[in-house]
Formats: sequence, structure tokens, C-alpha cells
Amino acid sequence: MFDIFNKDDRVADYQGYPRDAIASVLDLPDAGAQVSFAGSLMENIFSLGDAGWNGGRYAGDWYAPYRQAMGWTTSAGQRRLDPVLVGFHHAIGPLLDENALAMELACAREIWSRAWGPGTVSKGFFPAEMCFSERMIPALVAAGVEWSIVPDLHLGRASVGYPYGAELDNCDPPNPADQTNPAQANWTNHTISRGITLKVPYPFGFTPHRAQSIDPDDGTSHSLVVVPAADAMGWEEGYGLFGTGEIDAIAGANDSAHPMLVLFAHDGDNAWSGGYSYYNENVTQFAHAAAAKGYTPTTIQTYLARHPVPAGDIVHVEDGCWVNADGDFGSPQFINWNWPLADSSGRFDISAGWTEDERNWAVLTAAQNRVETAAQILGTVDPAKVVDPLSGANAAERAWHFLLAGYESGYIEPVPKS
Repeated sequence: MFDIFNKDDRVADYQGYPRDAIASVLDLPDAGAQVSFAGSLMENIFSLGDAGWNGGRYAGDWYAPYRQAMGWTTSAGQRRLDPVLVGFHHAIGPLLDENALAMELACAREIWSRAWGPGTVSKGFFPAEMCFSERMIPALVAAGVEWSIVPDLHLGRASVGYPYGAELDNCDPPNPADQTNPAQANWTNHTISRGITLKVPYPFGFTPHRAQSIDPDDGTSHSLVVVPAADAMGWEEGYGLFGTGEIDAIAGANDSAHPMLVLFAHDGDNAWSGGYSYYNENVTQFAHAAAAKGYTPTTIQTYLARHPVPAGDIVHVEDGCWVNADGDFGSPQFINWNWPLADSSGRFDISAGWTEDERNWAVLTAAQNRVETAAQILGTVDPAKVVDPLSGANAAERAWHFLLAGYESGYIEPVPKS
């Protein structure tokens, strides 16, 4: 823990760097950013700050610079800094049971105001590892989410005529049944150091749309806005000073009535983008260079306020995560956290094989059945007491507290054998 939380850049990431970066672009009327903190991370920082850990590396009010930046607004009256909702733990949402996902979100909403103040909870959501499935939409909508960030790749792979190439994609081909989005004329061809070439249709894959989930039992539909993040550009912008060249290359296809929104999403404090040079050099240099080219640095909420997504603009988003995860490359099976059953030689063997991931999910499923049974017997589960089970929580609330920690994705790693 000492090495993790004592790193100078991380100490600054969790306190002042994001505020300082946004302060450097206040001359741009709509510039800002989104940030995500898992509830469990907030708890850790609160505990370190309250204890005066390591000579007071974290202030008791570590969140104060964030709140200051939240108070700055764009010309549309939206927050310059938007702390979007994220699961309480770093759980892979598409692999969770819907009730576990709902509890993750309920707990995240409970702790949100403790860090970010009494204002309105963000309308946005950032999925851990950007793992998204339309199966998540009902739980997200119930939690008050109006838009979710998704990987641009999975709009492209769900389009007719996606130019799949095994040597470029480094993961399984898209299921033809997923390819319901219309054929596209323009595709990027962007190779990144991760070992993958991303092919994303533009402007389609860089424009917010809506996605929906339909209950097969009664036809009930839930929908939200999906905001594609630029996987390739986000990877490069997260690991070095970034210019406008890649944006310039696609700008000619922009539709001014529904303009593209090029969104960078990266691995935060785990990457170069968590360091001094990113926040204090790259952010201001890139934002001002983009503005000088005629682009509009903006926040997601400001963009959506100015360019609402039509109710009928429904697209399909293939299951999958971003390309950042080791060995996954956006697999629609989430293999980084769901490696198939295999025999001792590493050959897939679904009926008789074993892998740590699959068996771990079996244990979690069995545990959740017990927790939900306890909740049904006791009748009441208060998310506030799931977050803090010391304040008169009942047995079901305590059980949910410990179960949710088991869904933390750091416990679930790829285990291919050879």
C-alpha cells in the first residue's frame, strides 16, 4: 500500500492535478474534463487523510480541489469537472448479475456526495476497463445514468462490412448477428503500440448515439446515450504529448448538424497520463492547439446540452472493453476476466476443464444466491449500510458489503496455460 499511495504523482492525481489542468484552460469557454473514482478508492483516500498518514500526504479534505473545479462552469452552465458515476468497486459490469450491478451503482451514489458535495450526481457513467454491454442499460437507467462512455471499436465491429483482420484485430471476429449498424464509407486504420490496429468508422464511430435494452418478456425498452471514446487516440494521448493530426485526418467528414465528439479516455494514474507532464503540459498544449485549429474543447455534458441525441438514433454496441487490457484487445467475451475452461495443456475444454476465472465466477454466483436469499428473508437492504456496515447494518447488508468486494476485477486475472 505504501508504494501505491506514496507515489508523488498519485498523491497529486488524487488531490490537485486535475484542478490545475482545468485551470490552465479556463480561457476556453467550454473546456473541461470527466473523472472517475471508484467508491472503494474514495474510502482509501478518506482513511489516509483522516489518519494523517505518512506525515499528512493526503489532506483530510483531499477532495477540495475537485470541488473547486466542479464549481467552474462552461458557457453552457455545465461543470468544467464532472466526476462521473462508476461502480463502487472496479467490477466488470457486463459479467455481473443485474442485482450485483444495481447494488454497485447504489453504493456508488451513496458515497458520491461525501466526496463531491451535495450537488446533483453526475448523469454520466464510466465503466471499469470501459467494459460495456447493453445488458447493463436497465440498471444504469434505474441509477439515474443518462449517458455512458463506450469504446468506439464496438460501434465499428457492430457495423455491416467491418473490415476484420485477425492479424490486426488480435481478437475473435465479430458475430454477424451483432452487425446491425449500417455500412459505413470511411474507416480509420490506426496502429498503436498496444499491438493492435483499430478500424473505426467516421463520423459514425466518433458521434454520440443511443443504445437500448429490450426486455424479451414484456418488450419494455430502456435506452441511454452512448458516447464513444476514441480508443486509439486515447491510448496515444495517455502515453505522450499529443497533437491534432489524427483529428485533422477525419475532420473533413464532420457533420456540423451532429458534430463528432473526439473523447480521450485513458488509464488515469496508472499511465503517463497520471503524471506531471500530462496535467501541466499536455492538457493545456493540446487544448489550445485544438482551439487554434478551429476545434471546440468541451465536456461531454456541454456537448450533449448543445447537441441532444435524437430519440430515434438507436445503434447497437457490441459487448467488449477498450483495447488497453492485457491480452484482451476488446474481445466481446471479456477474456481478460473470463478465460474459458481449459485442460492441463491449455486446450479449451468446456465440459471438463478448469480455469481460475471461471471457477471464481462460480463461487461468486453461489455466494450471491445466498446473499440475495438472506436479503429476501430480512426484507430490507439499505445501500448506505452496505457501504458502512458498522452503523447498525443487518446480516444481509453486511453480506452485500463483503460480496461486492469480491467482484473487484483486480482479483480476476487472465490465466492462459501452455
